[in-house]
Parts: sequence; structure tokens; C-alpha cells
Amino acid sequence: MTRKLSLVQRLWLLLLLLVTLSIGGALIANLLNARNYLEQQLSAQSADTANALALMVTQYKADPVMAQTLLSAAFEQGHFAEIRWEGVPGDAAIHLRNSNGLEDTPAWFHRLLPLRPQSGQAQVSNGWLQAGRIVVVAHLGYAYNSLWLGALQTVFWLVVIGLAAGLLGFFDIRSLRKQLHAVVEQAHAISEQRFMRIPVPGIPELAEVVGAMNNMVERLQNYLLGLRDEVDRLRRAALTDSSTGLPNREAFEQRFASLLDPQADPASGHLLLIRIAGLAELNQRLGGRRTDALLKRVADDLSTQCQHHRGWMATRLRGADFALFCPELAAAQACQLADELCLLWPVYWTMELSDQPGLGHIGLTHFQSGDKLGEVLTRASHSLTVAEAQPLNSWKLDDGADNPQQTSDYDWKQLLETACQDDSLQLRWYPVCDPDKTVLWHEGMLFRPASGQLPAMGALRLVSQATRLGLIHRLDINTLALALQQGPQGVLAVNMSPASLHHPEFLPAILHLLQQHPQRQINFEFHETGLDEHWEHFITFSRAIRPAGHQLAVEIQGHNMALVARTHEASISYLVLDNTLTQGIHSDEGRAALLRGLLRMASLMGVRLEAKGVNDAADATALIEMGVHCLTGPAIS
Repeated sequence: MTRKLSLVQRLWLLLLLLVTLSIGGALIANLLNARNYLEQQLSAQSADTANALALMVTQYKADPVMAQTLLSAAFEQGHFAEIRWEGVPGDAAIHLRNSNGLEDTPAWFHRLLPLRPQSGQAQVSNGWLQAGRIVVVAHLGYAYNSLWLGALQTVFWLVVIGLAAGLLGFFDIRSLRKQLHAVVEQAHAISEQRFMRIPVPGIPELAEVVGAMNNMVERLQNYLLGLRDEVDRLRRAALTDSSTGLPNREAFEQRFASLLDPQADPASGHLLLIRIAGLAELNQRLGGRRTDALLKRVADDLSTQCQHHRGWMATRLRGADFALFCPELAAAQACQLADELCLLWPVYWTMELSDQPGLGHIGLTHFQSGDKLGEVLTRASHSLTVAEAQPLNSWKLDDGADNPQQTSDYDWKQLLETACQDDSLQLRWYPVCDPDKTVLWHEGMLFRPASGQLPAMGALRLVSQATRLGLIHRLDINTLALALQQGPQGVLAVNMSPASLHHPEFLPAILHLLQQHPQRQINFEFHETGLDEHWEHFITFSRAIRPAGHQLAVEIQGHNMALVARTHEASISYLVLDNTLTQGIHSDEGRAALLRGLLRMASLMGVRLEAKGVNDAADATALIEMGVHCLTGPAIS
């Protein structure tokens, strides 16, 4: 098969050809001109010498002895190959010949550039009678030496000029190659649904191409942003409170039920029930606009608390009541959080959001797997009622939360470090299937089985504590090692934490493990919580693992559509939908509209959607009919 030359190779070949032809042409022209000049000079020298010798011999009346002296004197200068006096009687004829002196230059050079100067001839007279003629033939040794040295110098300087031209061409072609490479990278990015813009190059032809591609990218980005805004509007309509932007009570109830499902991994934590005191009177004093701004600020501060904690949720239950759902938060930490919120509220007064330092009260209660939402809210309401008997900006922890069975006082640092070393951690595998129930890959969920006095611990508890202690990168590395060593055949999916990305040991350790098991293909799934903060590290991670055939995914809860719209920059392969986005979707038109919007975004970005934790056959049917690419959960496996 004939190999086709690239554009850069063609340019290099053309440059080399031009430089070679230029050097060769200049060299040939120079040598031919030099040869012609030397031939003329040698011919003139021979003619002048012949005339001079003939004149001197004539002056001495063609005396043979004097002629011999004169010719020998001229010949001994070494500039002539032959001097003859011919046309006289044999005993008077003189023939001087020198065949040496051509050894200093190569013979092939003589054959390549032969010198053929004309011999010099002059008549000798003796009175009125002819006395023969003088013939002078120039010696070519000096001429060839001069021509050879001139050729070497010409070649040297032409090579220098050629190298200089090649160097300039190298820099110019390298610049062109970079611009071409940028255009190719942009084309590849667009083919992978990564909408990348590049600077317009200075080359007019490339500028037209890049300008057209940038315009296309801009139109696609604008369309994607439009889809993002539309999906975000649908999300707010289906899942959020219109005044504060927090998840609504329905989303909160689904999250609570999903996390504390008795069939799921064991989980526990604390619920903070927050009530703004005298909201109606506050509205009358401040006016509707200032009151709405105050409520929005309270909601934003509660959302900020959730940004760094996977599984946390802030919600507005009704009117003046807010809830902060905090899985895997111990009692001492919950009390500290309540203190921080109470200390924050007087700042609203200094910001003129309120007309008094006091804002409200907080009731705290513990929850664990198997609890009913009504029971937890009742306990939290009782604590809130007790807190409301105290001054504003006070809180109260439910007395039942002091039960040792409800608190966690493990030495988590030692427990996690030991678990990462003694192989006590395990992975529970779930199949991820396409609509035809063909297994695409298996997803591993981390857990620690019960042992001794320690109960079983699920992924959320382990990840939460490891994140708090700065050990999450070790937990994630251990998770990948378990998957590579013990996972079933085929493609595997493992969950990673965004907090691991910034640790300097994380990426090298991941790559080392992958290199030890080149036959394995891994899908790395990162939760959206905290991913914004580590976005550049996320991009770097993607570029490091994708060339080996591994894939990247992001698990979303639907609360950060701006992040979803950016995921194309990392060339992810699919999005994982939290089950709160799909639960009850067969009868919830709001969620169905939201999912259809997400499907349009995914199609534009060239990624698939995976519905996670599907536990209702009717939901599974609805998801498949809407076009979800893969599913997992009790209703699928």
C-alpha cells in the first residue's frame, strides 16, 4: 500500500528540493563562469608570452642559442606546460615540455570541468625572412587548483546559505504545523462533542477554516447553553422551591427514603430542622422584597454547607421551616454545625437583611436506616419546640440522640487506615444493562462487612469519614485495586471521589495500578458534589486514563446543570442519574420532562445516560421508552 505524504512532509520535501536545486544551480553556474574566465585568462597569457618571446628572438636575429636561453627562462617560471620553436631546421628546433603539477586536484574534477585554453602562437623573423614560430601552451595545474578551491568555497557558502534557509523554513513550518495541529485537535474535539474554540491563525486559508469551525462551535455552545437553561427551568419546576431555589419537600422525601431504605447499606446521621421566628411579623416589618432576600440568603448558606458533603441536602419544607439533611454526621459535629449557623445569623442584621440580630431556632435529631420520615420529623419538631423556649439563635439536640447506640465514637482514622491495609474492604457488584438487559459492565459498591464489635458499613459512611479525615484518596486507590484483583470479567465501574483528584499521590497510583492490569477496562464514576472545585484535576485525570481505553462518567443529582453542560470538556462517556431523578417517573410528568431535556443535552454532547437504582418495573419501562441508554437496580437485575 502506497504511503501518502502529509502536508508538512510535502512542505519539507518541497523545501529540500528547492534548496538543493538552488545550491546545485548556483554551484554549476559559478563553476562554469569560473572555467570560462580561466580559459580566457590562460589563452591571453599564452598569446602574450608567445608574442613577447617571438619579438625577443627576432631582435636577436633568430639566434638558436639566444632563443634557447629566452625560452628556457620563460619555461622555468612554471606557468606553461609546453613552449616550442617550430618551423626551423631540426637542430635549431626547441621543444620544452612539463607534464607535472596536476596531482593536487582530483582527476574526476578534471573530467567534470575540462579546461581547454587556446595555445599562443607568434611568428619569428630573421630580417625579411620567416624563421618559424613560437607556440606556448599554458600549464593547467594552477588553474585547476584555483578552480577547485573556488568550488570548495562556493559549496561551503552555498551550504551555509542552504542551512540558514532550511532553519528559517524549519521555524516557519513548525509554526504552520502547530496551527495545523490546533485545527486537527479542534476537529477531533468537535467529533467527540467537545466544543473547543481556538485562536484564528495568521494564514488566510487556515483562518477561513478555523473561523468557520469556531462559528459552528459557538452555535453548538449556544444551543447547549439554551438546553441547559431549559433543563434547569424544568428541574426547578419539578424539584425545587421557587422562592429559594432549594430542593422541595418531595425531593427531600425521596432522598430520605432512598438513603434510609432498609434494603440499602446501613446509614445514619442528623437532621437539622430550622425555623425562622415570626416570619409573618418579619414580613410586615421588612416588606416582601427584603424578606425574600433574607430567606434566599438563609437558603444559600444552607446550600453552601452541602457543597462539600456527598449526600447532604438542604430543603425548604414550608414557609418558615427549613431542613438540613446530613448523612454520616456525628452528634458532636451536628452540634458544632448548629453553633456555626446560629453565629452566622447575626451577620444578616449587619447586612441589613434583618432588623434584629436574632433569626430563629434549630432542632436536631438523629436518624438511621429503617427510620420513617414522619418519626424523624416528629423528633426534630420536639427539639425545635424546646429550642423555641430559649432566646433566638438557640438550638436543641433531641435527648434520644445521646443514646450510645445512635452515636459513632469510633476511631475513624485508625479504622480506615487498618481497612486499607488488612483487605477488610469489599466490593458488591451490580450489573448495568442496556434496554435489552444485556450486561454492559458491572458496577462495584464499596462496603465493609460486619466484624467483631463493628457493624457493617456502606460506601456513604466510609467515603464521608475518609473525606473528613483527608484519607479519601487512599480509600479510592484501594477500591480500584480491589476491582482489578477481584472484579468479574468484562468492563468494571468504580466510584471515585472528586476530593481525591487534588492529592499528588492519587493519579500516579491509579495509572500504576492500570498498567499492572492492562487487560482490564475501567469506568471511573465521579459524583458531582465538589467536582467544580477540582475541575482542572478532573480534566487532567481524563486525559491520563482515556488513551488506554478507560472511560469517565459523572453521577448527577440534577442540582447543577451548569456542571452537566461542562462535562463535555472532559470527554466523559456517560452520565449517571441519581435515583431521585427517576423515582416514580412513570407517573411524574415533571420528572419525565426533565429527563427528556437531559437526553437532548446528552445527545448533543455525545454521551449516554445511565439510570441508577431503578427499583420499579414501571419506571424501568418508562425510562427505556424515553431513550435511557443503560439501567441498573433491583428492577433490572
